[in-house]
Amino acid sequence: MKRSMALVTLMLLLLARWTSATGITAAQPGPVARAQHRVFLPVALRAYQAPEPCLPVFGPERPLLTIDTAASIERLATADLNGDGWTDAIVTRIIWATPQSFEITILLNDQQGGLVDATHDIFEGPVPKVQHPAEILLRDYNGDGRTDVFIADHGMDAPPAPGGQNVLVLSVPGGKLVDATSNLPQQLDNPHRAAAADIDGDGDIDLYVANIWGQNGFPPAIWLNSDGAGTFTAATGRLPYPLEDLSYGAYTACEFVDVNSDGSPDLVLGDAGDDLQGGPDSLVLLNDGRGRFSVLSNAMPSKPFAASDVALDIDATDINSDGYQDLLMVFTRESYIGRYIQVLINNGDGTFVDETSTRISQTYDDGWLRYLQLLDLNYDGYVDLVAQRMAGPGPMFYLNNGQGAFREWDHGLDLANFEFLDIDRDGWRDILNSGDAFAGWPEWHAIRRHIGCQETAP
Repeated sequence: MKRSMALVTLMLLLLARWTSATGITAAQPGPVARAQHRVFLPVALRAYQAPEPCLPVFGPERPLLTIDTAASIERLATADLNGDGWTDAIVTRIIWATPQSFEITILLNDQQGGLVDATHDIFEGPVPKVQHPAEILLRDYNGDGRTDVFIADHGMDAPPAPGGQNVLVLSVPGGKLVDATSNLPQQLDNPHRAAAADIDGDGDIDLYVANIWGQNGFPPAIWLNSDGAGTFTAATGRLPYPLEDLSYGAYTACEFVDVNSDGSPDLVLGDAGDDLQGGPDSLVLLNDGRGRFSVLSNAMPSKPFAASDVALDIDATDINSDGYQDLLMVFTRESYIGRYIQVLINNGDGTFVDETSTRISQTYDDGWLRYLQLLDLNYDGYVDLVAQRMAGPGPMFYLNNGQGAFREWDHGLDLANFEFLDIDRDGWRDILNSGDAFAGWPEWHAIRRHIGCQETAP
């Protein structure tokens, strides 16, 4: 009897030790319920868990939806717009050189690999309209943790340049959006670009509106988020004289970036090329930490073609991995013939040196570029470039060799207006490709999914 009891006791001790090691008790669920990450994925899904860099292969184009409109797509952007964790899209349109305005469109992710036009469902109240959307800035402007939308509206791009009303869309509870344009200064101005950052360290997102010449003469301006909830006020005295005087010159590109690593976003301005007015070249404006800016002398090198070149876009990243933010600037000639990506390396003090010739090889005379996207195309941990074209061949993809030098990748894709997004949340970047309405055919939207990796790099 004693021997039997000892054996039972030993078995109970071993069972207790085993259950302790595996985490199973009478009051606890099993290991699968407690650790979902331990569930083995089907083979088809496991293929997407890349342990190393992947030069993507995109599948055939799959149509998603069409929209009846008379306008052309001007800007696309992608973000989670209703707070459900899935990436959606926003579409803005234009009929160039006319005063016509068009509703923006919100394409919501259906969580099944597609997008649906949910514009009139997601908006509480009227849907805002835009005339010439020059920039879409996706930030959290009202501090609720969801993505909001600011659209810089240039207005009719033809004399007398009467300007447009910039648009603000804010998130509200229930996954909805509301037209909050009334929270902005009510003025018909002519922004060529815009930039967003917390310039004064108060925890909310402010704006720089890069106005150029227009009928109403509104100068470039800082708009402060005055209540932290997305109400903006045009501030004075934040920019150095004579930047607020359009007779001095204008700036067609802008970006907030901390050029001197002091923790405050500085402002880089790309010149419009109007040397007849005696205007300066591109500028770096240093932030004093409270949202007031001053010119950093001799910060920018010469333009690529001539002093009359027009700056179209500015992006910032640490190209050479030295801890300082460098610049990538897009230029075209005054005639809008010619494309150029200028690579500017930070000297460590907010001044820049031109290293384009050793950093990127490019074609100069085919059409012109609109803007760059910076993203890791091949998942190797280094920032690559996507150059969105307005005229000429393109778009062009450039891969970073890991040392800040870029080579063109012939992606072989037939793309119109496009943006990247993870349509199915499998961890890989897909492509939303969208085409303009034309000759009675509707506007169309399609998806190219990431379906695998190329075995060899280009």
